[in-house]
Amino acid sequence: MSRDKRGGLGRVGSFWHSRVISIISISMVLFLLGLVVLLGLVGSGLSSYVREQVTFNVVLTPDADPDEVAQMQRDLRKEPFVREVVLHSKEEALEELTKELGENPEQFLGWNPLSPTFEITLGEAYVASADSLQLVERRLEQYRLTQSLGYRQDLVDKLNDNIRGLTLVMALLSGLLLLISMVLINNTIRLLIYSRRFLIYTMKLVGATSRFIRRPFVWYNIWSGVMAAIVAGGFLTWGWYYVRNHYPLLRSVLTVESGLIVLAVVLVLGVVISWLSATAAVSRYLRMDVNKLYRA
Repeated sequence: MSRDKRGGLGRVGSFWHSRVISIISISMVLFLLGLVVLLGLVGSGLSSYVREQVTFNVVLTPDADPDEVAQMQRDLRKEPFVREVVLHSKEEALEELTKELGENPEQFLGWNPLSPTFEITLGEAYVASADSLQLVERRLEQYRLTQSLGYRQDLVDKLNDNIRGLTLVMALLSGLLLLISMVLINNTIRLLIYSRRFLIYTMKLVGATSRFIRRPFVWYNIWSGVMAAIVAGGFLTWGWYYVRNHYPLLRSVLTVESGLIVLAVVLVLGVVISWLSATAAVSRYLRMDVNKLYRA
């Protein structure tokens, strides 16, 4: 085999080696970014789920007429803050209390001392702040049959504080990882274009415009970003299916929509960061003096 052929094969091998290394490096970074986005969506879904478990107990007057109770239940279902409302009748409450005490209070009192109760599950938005809960409380007190309200204010406050703290930590972690990812991808692309710096200078010498020179490098790295996003998306999809199949409790938050959002974010970041990094790197060598090219 002639020296020219061996040299040509060597350059082709070096080209594909550099491209594969670049795609692997970018895909690893995009995988970490996608993982953080996925964790953020899971955290948001879990916080919504936990908040929706908060309930208001509306104790009615003991002598409330059944028809009026039924009408109140219909009215409550129309309230914007109500996600679900369940009626516990006096008889159900007495049966539950009898199970807990081991004896029936009605047998020695001669009457049922308990009241019908509505158990109201609120929408997530109305549990997120103390002001919203106070508005709900005031609205429920306006109903004529309402005798008293009951909910764990301290538990709700602690829940909201924990969710806000977790959200802040996730936001800071996401921002830091995004910054690190941009630096790593930028350095990977700069090293790839560094090996072509003399080609860039030669094209400039023969009169090629900056836009003409920049275009193939930018498209080359955009496609590298797309392929890296596909690789990262494949691993993220595998992890998504694995968690859904092995942890059934997370299926409600690991929805198809959340998976598609993660894949879309990974693809967009792969394309945008690669595009910006390639444009900046080529522009740098276009402005560079020939003497500095040897020292770069």
